[in-house]
Amino acid sequence: MNTDRAITGHRPSEKTPNETGDTIPKASAGDLVKEARDRLTAAYTFDKQNREDAALDLKFLAGDQWPEFAKQARINRPMLTVNKLPQFLHQVTNDIRQSSPVIKVTPVDGKNDPNLAKVFDGILSDIQYRSSAKHVYATAAYHAAACGIGHWRVLTKYVEEDGFDQELAVELIPYPMSVYWDPAAVKPDRSDAMWCLVVDMMPSDTFKMKYPDAMATSVDDFSNAISTGTNGIFWATSDYVLVAEYWRKVPDKKTIAAFESGQTVDITGFNFLEMYQMQMQHGQVVKKRDMKCHRVEHAIVSGAEVLSPPSPWIGRHIPVVPVIGNEIPLDRMTVRHGLIRNARDPQQLYNFYRSAAAEHIALSPKSPYLVTDAMIENHKGDWDSLNTKNRPYLRYTPDPSAPGNKPERIAAPEPPQALWQEAQVATDDIKATTGIYDASLGAKSNETSGVAIKRREVQGDTANFHYQDNLLRSIEHSGRIMIDLIPKVYDNQRTVRLLGEDGAEDFAPINTEIYLNGTEPVLVNDLSQGRFDIRVTIGPSYATKRLEAADALIELMKTLQPEQSAAIADLAAKNMDIPEAQEAAKRLKATVPRQLLLDPDQPPPPPPDPMQDPMYVAELNTKLAAAQKSAADAHKIELETWQQFMTPALPQSPPLPSFAMQMGGSGMPPPVMPEPEEPAEASGEYQE
Repeated sequence: MNTDRAITGHRPSEKTPNETGDTIPKASAGDLVKEARDRLTAAYTFDKQNREDAALDLKFLAGDQWPEFAKQARINRPMLTVNKLPQFLHQVTNDIRQSSPVIKVTPVDGKNDPNLAKVFDGILSDIQYRSSAKHVYATAAYHAAACGIGHWRVLTKYVEEDGFDQELAVELIPYPMSVYWDPAAVKPDRSDAMWCLVVDMMPSDTFKMKYPDAMATSVDDFSNAISTGTNGIFWATSDYVLVAEYWRKVPDKKTIAAFESGQTVDITGFNFLEMYQMQMQHGQVVKKRDMKCHRVEHAIVSGAEVLSPPSPWIGRHIPVVPVIGNEIPLDRMTVRHGLIRNARDPQQLYNFYRSAAAEHIALSPKSPYLVTDAMIENHKGDWDSLNTKNRPYLRYTPDPSAPGNKPERIAAPEPPQALWQEAQVATDDIKATTGIYDASLGAKSNETSGVAIKRREVQGDTANFHYQDNLLRSIEHSGRIMIDLIPKVYDNQRTVRLLGEDGAEDFAPINTEIYLNGTEPVLVNDLSQGRFDIRVTIGPSYATKRLEAADALIELMKTLQPEQSAAIADLAAKNMDIPEAQEAAKRLKATVPRQLLLDPDQPPPPPPDPMQDPMYVAELNTKLAAAQKSAADAHKIELETWQQFMTPALPQSPPLPSFAMQMGGSGMPPPVMPEPEEPAEASGEYQE
């Protein structure tokens, strides 16, 4: 049995959307099983060398580093394994663990609402937080650096056991060799794959409990292929049953139409009434075309039957995401490897030389003594047990016939220096093949200054930056999968939690109808509207950036004048990782002059409305009353003058001041004009 088939892989998820539980005809089921078996065999055959090497990489990393022939040749001899590889692998992957990937949603065109993009950002952050996606990404990157490939998946699940709302989740596929890809897929993220299988070697007892009506093995269909070895994959043994989660893209066609309103709609299968409703809403059809597409289906099969019938997947992509270590395309195949592959030979050499040195030292005699029979004749028991007992002294009988009259000790032979030198060369070879040297590992090297050490660390990071870059590319594909699924999973009216980059929580309603001024209902945060793209950045976590900002601000304050330092002291306190940092920042900000808090790039605020000042309004009312009184007095004088001289034309009241007209709503009544008296009839005679 091959190594990569003996290890348990990823168990297919039971939470698949749109499961109907329907059965399919026996003939169709047989065709589906045969299709899955044939494709699994084709994928295994195409990628066999990479899979075997990857399994050997993982065994090497786990400490199984001696080949079988060497184990047979060194029975009862030292076989040391000094595993240096994990520290080099962790140096690469722990840098990734310290980073924080951030998925940002960006509108594709100017028609989309930027606020809706922020809602998508918050939903994506919440999905990743609940799924511990940061650890999922880091583990998949660890697998990619170790054996050349790692995987995770995007799935749906119910928010509550007794509810119907669904949500998205990101889940790790724990064994990277359990995924078999379409050999025709060439993109690093395998987004061009037409099918994919995720297999699991399930114990027979578990299989019978989970699928009580299914056969644990198939005798007629493929027993001959297993016995002859032509298939290459064991679908069933006495202890395990291979279960495959089968994803495939089925070719399809659809019709899309553009309406007068500018809306483009998929009208595949629309009847007359549905088309009439669309035309009433969006106007007449401007143009229409048929297009080729595909739909994604999902099924679970064993080697003999269909365990879960094909069901349509709601997304456009196969929701399995690979992370590639490094790929080298050749004529008819692609060689895939990680960090361990090229370091295996120098690691084996190091183990051999360390074992040879240990064996040489163990077999070398201890420093012997030159004695005569007369010297040890009376104390032979003490001398015979010299190598097993730690005696504080040795007795002997002087022999006048021997030089010096006493025993003499001869130095033991030293191990060959070549063993130590070659072991050091093997260590240097491991550093060279991984691109990680002493400065990156924290050990003292030839560099002495901080700048030189930093440059060497940067060189080590640059040599293995492609692992982080490949992870970023896979997270981008994962983001596109989730952006495609979010409008279809979060398709009802509900309130969702939005998480910011700093972990701040907010809540927003989605797909909610509101009525504005009694008009037609408007959907707020309609997730089905707009087109968005994904942008991923990987860098220090928010907490790390916050501490770095605090350190930088403190250093900046040391170079400024005291009044300038006081103006940014609240920012430094806000970013410190200490208790009551936020309260300290608030108090420091209260001491900053108001004019320093204004944004110089923004226009100055408008002057305050004087009508909002009660004292100003009271003073204005007093002036208005005096003006009205003056106007009334003047009018009274004019009336008296008119009565005296019997002016035939009635005088007009003088206009009020303009500010009095503006205060018409101040609550003061306008002045009352006295009624003019009726003039006496002219008698033709002048009266004094």
